[in-house]
Amino acid sequence: MTMGSERARSTLAYLRRHISTGAWPVGSRIPIEPELAEQIGVGRSTVREAVRSLASIGMLETLPGRGTFVRSSAPTSTLLNEFLNDFTLEEILSYRRALEIEAAQQAALHRSDEDLVALERAALEEKGCTRCPVLLNGSESSAFDSTFHRLLFDAAKNRLLASLYAGTNDQLRTPAHRGRLANVATASEMERDHARVLDAIRRRDFIDAVHSMADHVDHDVVIVNDRQEVVPALVRTPEQQQRINTAREADELRAATR
Repeated sequence: MTMGSERARSTLAYLRRHISTGAWPVGSRIPIEPELAEQIGVGRSTVREAVRSLASIGMLETLPGRGTFVRSSAPTSTLLNEFLNDFTLEEILSYRRALEIEAAQQAALHRSDEDLVALERAALEEKGCTRCPVLLNGSESSAFDSTFHRLLFDAAKNRLLASLYAGTNDQLRTPAHRGRLANVATASEMERDHARVLDAIRRRDFIDAVHSMADHVDHDVVIVNDRQEVVPALVRTPEQQQRINTAREADELRAATR
């Protein structure tokens, strides 16, 4: 479906925002078509087409006689999940890392004031949380649900990036990878990382956004072996690591003096 007009695009954005921020939680029923049309100020046919568009990418599902329900907080693709089955966990995490770094860059370039407000709110709500996002050890539930990360992809204004990221996270949720993923960062480190990424996006500095996100994903989700030892995603020389540390310290100093 092509959502060509400004009214159609704004309707689609309205629905996606309510889903991705959790205003309409997964499993909940969204308002009926006439209510949405009145809330958004558009015709019912425009709402209907937006709902169909989100249903086609797995975010919504309409059940006859029951209503329309939220099925996923981000676009999903069974085809992509099947495709990723052919790759190793190391390869998938490397791919996910690239997506997050590019999303940070695009968010810095394309974010709206509304995106920024939503990101700031998410960063505050996730303080003290070490799930950013990662599978919980010994739990059937998944923590691939960081609102901050989802909103970052929304702010990037690139539907393909968001769809690929959602599909990658779906693949990491599968039983085959359970127990092989961990999060080595503390809550304070997560807060610091999010603050640096957010600051760069706020300033529309895409270079700082790239460096901040690259630093963050180094310890966001990592692979561990049977002894719960971290398997480094990237092998760096001491000199390369020192350059990264120096850049990080410069970012923190710059942020502290603003």
